[in-house]
Amino acid sequence: MIENLEAFFGPGWLHKAVHPVNGVAGPTMGPYFASLMGIGAFRMVVGLWARLQYLVDAATPGVGHLRRNLRANPVADEFRHHLALARLAVQAELAGARVMLEPSKPRGGPGDLRAVRAGSDVFLELRTLGPDKKFLEYNQQVDQAQALLRQLAHRYGVHWDGELPHEPTDQWREAVGSAAQKSAADSATVEVALEDTTLTVRPGPAPAGTGVAGPVWAADQGPRLLRALMAKAVKTESAGAAWLWLEDAGALWPLSTFAQDSLPRKEEALRQALDPLFDAHPHVLGVVLTSGQQRVGTPGDDIDHVGHRGVAFRRTLPGGLMRESVVVHRRLAVPGQYRLMADMCADEPAWLDRALEVLGISGGLTALTIRPAAPIQRLSPGAPRPSGLYLPS
Repeated sequence: MIENLEAFFGPGWLHKAVHPVNGVAGPTMGPYFASLMGIGAFRMVVGLWARLQYLVDAATPGVGHLRRNLRANPVADEFRHHLALARLAVQAELAGARVMLEPSKPRGGPGDLRAVRAGSDVFLELRTLGPDKKFLEYNQQVDQAQALLRQLAHRYGVHWDGELPHEPTDQWREAVGSAAQKSAADSATVEVALEDTTLTVRPGPAPAGTGVAGPVWAADQGPRLLRALMAKAVKTESAGAAWLWLEDAGALWPLSTFAQDSLPRKEEALRQALDPLFDAHPHVLGVVLTSGQQRVGTPGDDIDHVGHRGVAFRRTLPGGLMRESVVVHRRLAVPGQYRLMADMCADEPAWLDRALEVLGISGGLTALTIRPAAPIQRLSPGAPRPSGLYLPS
């Protein structure tokens, strides 16, 4: 697996990825370091290898373009985009489609994916949508404020309980510094009430149930979502007919009110929001919107919803994480293409094990992640008991 990944990405790629230049954010590789992140990271590495090696072994048209793009652009957005694209290509092939990566459009320029199954020819354009600049700035402010409180707690031997302000100011920072010092000196509880929030500092370690909550982030991401889809619609006009696939990477899930809706409500809201796009761009046949990998679930949490012009799924993925997917089509019915998109979402949990079988690994992910049993040891009288650390021979 390691040899295949090194051959795919080329020498020196990982160093370039984790040491980006010119202020460009490199891909977050931490989740793929099994030595640091444990069994969850190993599953991610297996998934990374399986999607790429499957396409290489199948000689999927366009896999060379995918490899060159990943090698040349070790940056966060490119990495996320092309890994999602590789997964979709494998899912489409396993669903019975013939696949081409980065197909040419009639008027020039590459698309993302073409999948042909029976008489249905799907031209798909993918977009991953991460948090916007305002949220990233907000997140940085919260991190800095919490870091300051941790420093003060360590310095003065106090603990905090309450809420952070929406925008920590110099006045707030001075106030919490003075409050921590006073609480420690007087062995008393001190309150900091500024900017419609209250923060309490008390001497001693924090008891269970106390802590600091960040301000609730609230922003309507609907217009941004539609702008992203409109841009992709314009980009695919020369394709004749296209599907748009948008994978959320923190813009909608889990922070927006949309993320809290039920699957039927999500399907209805997306369908209503997309009618203007379908009217303005007749070549767009449908849209797929998926969350990133979310909270841990079980197959018992899986849901299917069939709506008037769309379907929605909640699926437990390999490793136990979950994804929600919503598929909406325009009023003009294209049943074959629509079924392929729906099948790819509904059958997503199975793709990794099926790809591993093709790659010669029977038993799928479970066979690779089973924990070894410690050997039974017979102790002679008076012998020291083993430490409990299992060391393979």
